[in-house]
Amino acid sequence: MFAIGHFALGYLAGKGSSKALKTRINLPLVIVLSVIPDIDLLLEIWNPTVFMHRGLTHSLITFTVVLIPFLIAYGRQAIPYYAVLLSHSLIGDFFTGGVGLFWPISQKWFGNYWMPIGGLADVIAELVLFAIATAIMFKAGDLQKLFRPKNHNLLLFIGFGAVLGPLLSPGGFESVLPTLLVPPSLFWLIVFAYSMFIELWSKSQKPPPGRKTSENLN
Repeated sequence: MFAIGHFALGYLAGKGSSKALKTRINLPLVIVLSVIPDIDLLLEIWNPTVFMHRGLTHSLITFTVVLIPFLIAYGRQAIPYYAVLLSHSLIGDFFTGGVGLFWPISQKWFGNYWMPIGGLADVIAELVLFAIATAIMFKAGDLQKLFRPKNHNLLLFIGFGAVLGPLLSPGGFESVLPTLLVPPSLFWLIVFAYSMFIELWSKSQKPPPGRKTSENLN
């Protein structure tokens, strides 16, 4: 599954679990976590044996070990982010070729192969997920929050890279990016770029510490 589908799945998993637990989610962090397991696409260039794609960084064991300190420190507030990570492997990649769910305990691959990444079924699924998630995101006011200056907006450079990579690479990272996924990819590139620009612009406009302005005095 491409970033478009993972963004949507991650948001739906995070939003749904946060609603059930009556907590809030940080949208930039949700977006980053929804695609961060695919960092192995870059790491496998360095060590393909350890960082085989859909192995270590997609393992439920890895997710759990990494999240335990956060679950202890933040309790139920961390659970939606755990759900975001799980959505990547248990749904997004499970149904588009399979994944090493229990690496390193087991090297067995789990999943279905009837919906190959880049195939018609995968593309339709990603477009439907994109439409549903974006609509909910807008209605809930989460999308609009990306257009307000916040430090977390700068995390979106990871999501930006996850979208831009397949667009620029002739063969994509896993497969050629289907034409139908280009419009939603451009949508997210614009949103992420604008969100990061707003944050950087707001930082550049802040007066030096201790300096008084008419705005400070009002």
